[in-house]
Amino acid sequence: MILPIVALSLVAFVTADGPNDKLKSCCATIKKGDKDCIDRFCDFNAISQTNILNYLSTCSDKGPTVGMMWDCASLRHNHSECCAAKGVEGKCLEYCAAQDGVPTNYLDYLFCTESFNEIRECFHEHLDKNAAYSHKH
Repeated sequence: MILPIVALSLVAFVTADGPNDKLKSCCATIKKGDKDCIDRFCDFNAISQTNILNYLSTCSDKGPTVGMMWDCASLRHNHSECCAAKGVEGKCLEYCAAQDGVPTNYLDYLFCTESFNEIRECFHEHLDKNAAYSHKH
């Protein structure tokens, strides 16, 4: 009797999507984005404060790719409270207030790269508890 319950629990655990799976699932729905950028960077482990500038320089000129990937990671949710609790301050909180999408004037926010890991952690934690975003276009 205990064996079937353990087996069902194990199956539920193995098939549960984590934040990175949800991110990749959402990125798979991006039809108008750059496939190379999506393949290389649509992964919470692929982008950090050490390579965010490489990501932006590689992908920001590739149509709506950056914005659509940002929507997948952020769920277009306002993460300002989480970010502030992690020490993100000032103008960098605009990246946390993702309900309106990602700010597109990246050069104005270069100093925010040092807060990127904290912002990413907030997105990751929120995605862990919520369903993946899906692009309808």
